Amino acid sequence: MSDSHDGVRPQGDDVVRLHAPSAVPVPDRAATTARLAELLDDPPAVLLTSSCTHALEASMLLAGVGPGDEVVVPAFTLSSTANAALLRGATVRFADVRAEDGNMDPASLDGVVNARTRAVVCVHYGGVAADVEELGIVAATVGADLVEDAAHGLFGRWQDTPLGRFGRFGALSFHRTKNLSTVEGGALVVNDPDLVDAAMVAVDKGTDRYLMETGAATTYEWAGPGSAWRMADPMVTLLGSQLDQADKIQARRHQVWDAYQSQLAGWADRHGVALPEVRPGVEHPAHLFWVRLPDAGLRASVVDHCAAAGVEVAQHYGSLPDSAFGRTIRVEGDDCPVASDLAARLLRLPVHHQLTDAQVDRVVAALTSAPV
Repeated sequence: MSDSHDGVRPQGDDVVRLHAPSAVPVPDRAATTARLAELLDDPPAVLLTSSCTHALEASMLLAGVGPGDEVVVPAFTLSSTANAALLRGATVRFADVRAEDGNMDPASLDGVVNARTRAVVCVHYGGVAADVEELGIVAATVGADLVEDAAHGLFGRWQDTPLGRFGRFGALSFHRTKNLSTVEGGALVVNDPDLVDAAMVAVDKGTDRYLMETGAATTYEWAGPGSAWRMADPMVTLLGSQLDQADKIQARRHQVWDAYQSQLAGWADRHGVALPEVRPGVEHPAHLFWVRLPDAGLRASVVDHCAAAGVEVAQHYGSLPDSAFGRTIRVEGDDCPVASDLAARLLRLPVHHQLTDAQVDRVVAALTSAPV
C-alpha cells in the first residue's frame, strides 16, 4: 500500500517515521466507539463515519442495492435518504407520511412495495420512532431490508429498544444541528453479524486495514468495494468530548422541549395549531420541536413576525417528490399529499442545550403573538 510500507509498525518514540506526526492527538477510536455502542445496547458493530449521508450510502452498498432494484423512502426527508439509493443505480420510490409525526405511513406502502423492492428506508422524524414493526413486516413480505435513517434518533427508543437497532442497518448523524455534534460525522449501525467484516471494509476505502489495526495482520490490502467513509480522527476526539457531556445536553434539551409543549398547548388548541405527538412506548430525544400551522399561507407572516422579535423559526424539508429534481425521477402514482401539506405548514422552533429559560419564554411570546 502507498502509505503502509510493509505494514510492520516500528515501536518507540525515537523511531524515524514515514509521515509527520498528526497535528492533533490521535483519539482512542475503539473506546469512543464502545461508548456509543453502549448507548445503542451493543449491536454487532458500530462504525464511525464521516457523515450520516455516508453511513446511508454504505448501507445501500452492503444491502446489495443496484440497477433494477427499487428503494422506498419517505417523501418528507432530507435528500441524502434518497440519494444513497440513487447513487447505487436504484429507482427511488416515495411513500407518504403521517401528519401527526412526519414518519412514513405503513398504509402508503400499498402499491409502492413490490418484488423489485430491495430496501425500505424509514426516517425517525425528530427522533420520534416510526412504526418500525409494521414497516419491517411490510418489507419482509417482499424480501426487502428495513434500513433506519436515524439521523435524528440518538437517545430515542421504541419499547425500550434504541432507534437504529430495528433495521438491518441504522445510520446516525453528528451534524452540527444534532444533539451530539462533531460538526459533520455519523455512524453506521450494523445489526446483521454476517455483514460486520464487509462493513469494516466498506467504510475504509474497500481495504481490510481493520485487521492490521487490531493486530490480526501485519499489512492490509484491497478487500472489496468501499469508499472513504471513515470518521476522521479530529471528529472522533470531538465525539468523545460530546459523549462526556451527553447527560447534561440531553437534560437541558428535554427541559426546553417540555417547556414548549406545556406553554404552547393552550394557544395551539385555540388556533388549530398542531404540536408534536409522541405515541405510548416512544422515548423521544428532544431533537426537534415543531408546530403545524392551520394554513400554509400563514407561514411567511409567522416567520417574519418572529424575526422582528429576534426569534428564528424555520421550515424544514420540502416534499422530495415535489422538488424540481424529484419531479424528474418520481414514478407515476407516487403522490404523497400528506407530505406536501406538512412541508408547507411546518415550522421548527429553536431547540438546543444552550437556550436559557428567558430565551424559551421569548420564543413562546413571539410565536403566540403571531397572526394565526
